[in-house]
Amino acid sequence: MESVVDRSRVWSAVGRDDAFVHWREVVCQAFTRLSPERLDGRLGDGPFAGDIRAVPLGRGGSLSRITASPQIVLRRREDVAERPCDAVFVNIQIAGTSVVRQREIETRLVPGSFALLDARQPFAMRFEGPFRQICLHVPIAWLDRHGIDPARAVARRLDRGEVYAAALVDHAIATLQGEDAGTGDETGDAEHLMHLLGLCYADGRADTLADRHLAHIRRFVLHNCADARMSPAAVAGRFRISVRYVHRLFARSGESFGQYLLRCRLHRARRALLLAGDRPILEVALEAGFQDPSHFARSFRRRYGMTPSTLRRLAATRDCAAV
Repeated sequence: MESVVDRSRVWSAVGRDDAFVHWREVVCQAFTRLSPERLDGRLGDGPFAGDIRAVPLGRGGSLSRITASPQIVLRRREDVAERPCDAVFVNIQIAGTSVVRQREIETRLVPGSFALLDARQPFAMRFEGPFRQICLHVPIAWLDRHGIDPARAVARRLDRGEVYAAALVDHAIATLQGEDAGTGDETGDAEHLMHLLGLCYADGRADTLADRHLAHIRRFVLHNCADARMSPAAVAGRFRISVRYVHRLFARSGESFGQYLLRCRLHRARRALLLAGDRPILEVALEAGFQDPSHFARSFRRRYGMTPSTLRRLAATRDCAAV
């Protein structure tokens, strides 16, 4: 009989004297730097229970089941600065209710509804009672590939009454059930969930000419970011539009041209550092499109919380331990 491999990770704060203090650590380990608080403002007093089970999806994504007591979960400006996260969280309410807030947009979630939160910016979630949620953790690069603009989707509630939303909720539940039974398909589930997510957020908004222009330009920049000549002027010339229009298109997404280009180059450099451990760091930086080694090192540390050499050393240690 073929053995079943359990790929899930489980964190729990049940049955501990320091349950809520431990929960704060658990949440950061499972997702990113967050700041949970009790509704009454206390940190460690009183009973508290919570657990998280997460399963991987593709390269860098995950799907989690969260069950916990009432609380507030914040991603503060300090959290964003100290631990950047190029991802979004699609929070699906399964039991209980919650209120999510980002960019001055506030949405109340009930069972069967969900909303997207951008981890690159501050947000807040408030749970007045015990709750259960499913959290789909999606790298920004996946959204780019599927033409999803997070700026237009942030804190926008979708409900099971909408066809594609119902399909997404059902498939997320089925994916976790499949993992419980040892029958999950990591890559297939990730692709199908992203396809449904794209349909959800394309269904209710106007797919304007500007949106299509921005999607084409982003793909062009992503595939050519290593070119040191990449600039708003180069893009304008390639697409026969004005430089001013290029900047206006990126302003729609809340991310400037320069920020997007830097993110693409850093992602390329990080991947090269992990895949080719013997290549000089300067060579990797130049090949990714950076001209100034100091700028590369500062930007890399700001984005990933460590230097390029530290990342390489940690990756080498991990590989050696696996041998």
